[in-house]
Amino acid sequence: MTKVPATMRRLATLFSLLAVLSAPASAQDFVPGFEDLPLMRGLTPIAGTGHVFDSPAGRLVESHATGAVTRADVVAFYQESLVALGWSETGPDQFRRENERLHIVTSGKDGDLRVLFRLAPDRR
Repeated sequence: MTKVPATMRRLATLFSLLAVLSAPASAQDFVPGFEDLPLMRGLTPIAGTGHVFDSPAGRLVESHATGAVTRADVVAFYQESLVALGWSETGPDQFRRENERLHIVTSGKDGDLRVLFRLAPDRR
């Protein structure tokens, strides 16, 4: 079995993500409040539940979505998507890019899941 170099795997992931992101707007949306965080298919934003606030320390964004999806699918989608977009995974459902950290929290049961996206400045 031939090992595929890490660079080639990253490129393949990036090309796959670009194909998804370049889909028509009706097929690919973004999480409200985020300009580059794709909304996983099967999730629908919950109107009136989030906020966006700019502070001297950085952006604070909170957005909620719901859908008939599984926790495992949400985790897999965002692990792959966020790494391709330059985020580093720092813990379970936690990511860091530049001076920001993103936490993705799921609640409810599979098939009736609620997802919270919370962005805040990283104070490291």
